[in-house]
Amino acid sequence: MNDVPGAIVRPRIHSAEKSRLEDLIPLVTPFSAHIDVSSVCNFKCSFCFQADTEGMKEANLKRGFMPIEMFRKIVDDLTEFEQPLKKVKIGNHGEPTLHPELPSMIGYVRTAGVAEIVEMFTNGSKLDQELCRNIVEAGLQRINISLEGLSGDRYLAVAGVRVNFEEFIENIRYLHSIKKDLQIYVKIADQTHRLSKDSQEIFILNKSERQHFYDVFSSICDEIYIEKVVPQWAETQYDKQNTVAETGMYGQAIRGYKEVCPFIFMYLHFNCDGTTSPCTLDWPRKVVIGNVMEQSVKEIWTGLLLRQLQIAQLKGQRNKIDFCRSCSAPMVCVEEDLDPHKEHALRVMKVDEKELTASNPWVKD
Repeated sequence: MNDVPGAIVRPRIHSAEKSRLEDLIPLVTPFSAHIDVSSVCNFKCSFCFQADTEGMKEANLKRGFMPIEMFRKIVDDLTEFEQPLKKVKIGNHGEPTLHPELPSMIGYVRTAGVAEIVEMFTNGSKLDQELCRNIVEAGLQRINISLEGLSGDRYLAVAGVRVNFEEFIENIRYLHSIKKDLQIYVKIADQTHRLSKDSQEIFILNKSERQHFYDVFSSICDEIYIEKVVPQWAETQYDKQNTVAETGMYGQAIRGYKEVCPFIFMYLHFNCDGTTSPCTLDWPRKVVIGNVMEQSVKEIWTGLLLRQLQIAQLKGQRNKIDFCRSCSAPMVCVEEDLDPHKEHALRVMKVDEKELTASNPWVKD
């Protein structure tokens, strides 16, 4: 489908022009920092780790809200980089609008000037008029709103929560009417699964539903897209039952297994407890490269643990790294591909023979 009145039809990964990652590594400044201010979510979407209560229990996953002092410390640390990040992204593993101090957090990072864009990911269910006004006034520049259905009944089946869908639409309409320079991206999945281990029912958007989605939302957002549900949350119930198909989340072609994960060369992800990963999909926190309450952000980014992880993958050992070995995200969630550039990467990172042959703490036989 081409552009529709009022909105551009495109996936969010194409919302900004990109440079070739292989030409930029090693990055002096990460592309973005993902700050998970709330690991708690009011939805339990069937394709998300939040619905896998047994998996979270096995991982001993501690969830909660990030203290605002920790958030400010992260933002203050980001000023140490030589240039602003492309983005600071608020929310990922949980629902950020549940955090009572969200507008203050947005205002703090925007005022600090540490990123070109301050962005937020949300399911949109808590976007009442007051919160909409507060996040706009705080200076949020981009919001990604994920729909889990086109009716209250569909939400109940997929996310385990019934929403007033007409009210949901009106809240987004209101946000659009007051948005100033805020860019609004609205997306829905092309297929979702009933929230039940005992049911195999799959909901697929038919032609009329797809058109209805565009008809309703294209006039109240800036970008719109129908994404694909993919096995991106490694080691979860959904992920174990599904395999990588021919196309990824954004319709991009899958060219096979990637030995090198591009995420670990681009991003930093801060959990609500301060633990830090180079990957936004590390929900059980197995690929932890530091803790922001014990180190500065720049120390973590330039630290030995991240470098050793990058070297291991450039040596083709991703399949020997816990959690990374079972993760499909490098194939289905991102277009960048460093596999053809492994030797180049090792060279520009100035990895010597001693580092190449040394024991690597990430590699498990």
